[in-house]
Amino acid sequence: MRRRQFIAGLAIATFWPVAARAQQSSGQMRRVGMLWPGPEQHPGRMKRQAAILDRLRELGYIDGKTIQIHARYAGGVLDRLPGLARELVALKVDVIVAMSSSATVAAREATARIPIVMVNAFGAGLIESLARPGGNVTGMTSMLQDLGGKLLELLHQVLPLARRVAVLCNPTNAAVPPQLQDAANAARRLGLELVVVDVVAQDFEPAFARIEQSRAEALVVFVDPLIFFNGKAVIAFAARRRLPALYNSADMVRDGGLMSYGTNTDAQFPRAAEYVDKILKGARPSELPVEQPIRFETLVNLKTARALNLELPPSLLVAADEVIE
Repeated sequence: MRRRQFIAGLAIATFWPVAARAQQSSGQMRRVGMLWPGPEQHPGRMKRQAAILDRLRELGYIDGKTIQIHARYAGGVLDRLPGLARELVALKVDVIVAMSSSATVAAREATARIPIVMVNAFGAGLIESLARPGGNVTGMTSMLQDLGGKLLELLHQVLPLARRVAVLCNPTNAAVPPQLQDAANAARRLGLELVVVDVVAQDFEPAFARIEQSRAEALVVFVDPLIFFNGKAVIAFAARRRLPALYNSADMVRDGGLMSYGTNTDAQFPRAAEYVDKILKGARPSELPVEQPIRFETLVNLKTARALNLELPPSLLVAADEVIE
């Protein structure tokens, strides 16, 4: 009897790890990859990752208990994104949340099988349509490509006599070419001359020198991860050269920039968790409609305006969503 009990116990002990592994691989402990273009310790990134995790928790997912979060950070060096995306693919994550156009492109090049949820990204070339993305990419677009003209229109309100405007941008970012085209169309309409200044590396000084040489009267900045994580240097340069500068990122204005117009990207991060939830429950990314932003915000920094001796139109201040005193 004892021998039979021993053999039965041994069989159970041998079977249990196999059963446990089978249960885990069947989906109890799911793996969620996160691909961030910025540094791990950046306050904005930490706040946004917390927003995703908080919403996942509300949906019943707890890191380390029901899901495993595998986050990778490029530290503002976008060339690192493809390698980090391949790391997540090698980990066999169930879904990748890609923050920005550059991260989404890197993830899509790394895998055509693992679902990808894009956040604040430019979807052209990655999806077939908003209603039916068709591949393994879904999520939320930024519509940044439509903001170039609007920034120039706002600038024209603030500086109606200005004629030469520098545009600082990262041409390697997929969202930049359509922004430039939109800005070029608006410039012709408004009688403005655009001086496009590219920046593709962490050293911004050559770009700043070109802006100075151009004798631009104002600056428009198409913020992407590279520029965002060097934002303090850009804001300091504009202040030093007394250049009124407009951005498509509200964070840049809160840090001292003059004005911004763009989408409320913070709202997209909790929504990303909801896409993850649907995918983990079996939804196909090819059939999950891509969302476009529905709210655009104008921010004005009055302190910066006063430092530049700019008298902003009252109508602009009334229409602004946020005025920083």
